[in-house]
Amino acid sequence: MQHEKTSLKMLPEWEVLLQTLLGTDGKVDRLLPLLELLSDPEHSMSELGQALIDALQRISEDLREASSLRSAHREALEQASKTNVAMSQILTEVLREQREMRQENQMSAARTLDIHDLMFTTEN
Repeated sequence: MQHEKTSLKMLPEWEVLLQTLLGTDGKVDRLLPLLELLSDPEHSMSELGQALIDALQRISEDLREASSLRSAHREALEQASKTNVAMSQILTEVLREQREMRQENQMSAARTLDIHDLMFTTEN
C-alpha cells in the first residue's frame, strides 16, 4: 500500500497568531490614507472615491489570498488525517505481527526447555 509522504509539521500557535496580527496591521495601514482623506475637507470626492476603490480592491485581494490559504490548510489537514489513518492501520498490523512473534518465541522457548529436560533426564 503506497502513500504519498508529506510533512506533518505544523506551525506553533504563537507563529500563526503573529502572522495573523501582522496581516491585520497591514490592512489597517492600508486604510490609514483613506481615513486621512475622509478627515481632510479639502480633498475632492473623486480622490476619496478612488482611495476607497483602491482600499476595497486590496481588501478583496487579501480575502482571496486568505480563502486560498484556508483551502490549502484544509487540504493539508485532510492529508494529515489520511496519513494518520494509514499509520494507525500499519501500527495495528505491526502490533499483531509482534504478538504472533512473541507467541512463537514463547512456544520455541517452551520446546527448547522440553528438549533440554529430555536430554538431561536420559543421561541419568
